[in-house]
Amino acid sequence: MLDVGLTLMRMALLRAQMARRDERGASALEWALIAAVVVVAASIIGGVVYRIVSNKSSQLENCANQPAGSSC
Repeated sequence: MLDVGLTLMRMALLRAQMARRDERGASALEWALIAAVVVVAASIIGGVVYRIVSNKSSQLENCANQPAGSSC
């Protein structure tokens, strides 16, 4: 009976040591931060591209409304 108790105690200590060495939580946090940076960068790039396309579209529309032969 004492051997079973000692074995269980050793297994519990081994699991505790493995849990301390386990870095899955830190890795998950790093991935979450990387994902957040990528989302922010994509949002900024998307906003810039949208603004450029919108400006060029309005310039094209203004130029298309001018009479033929005028400079745009």
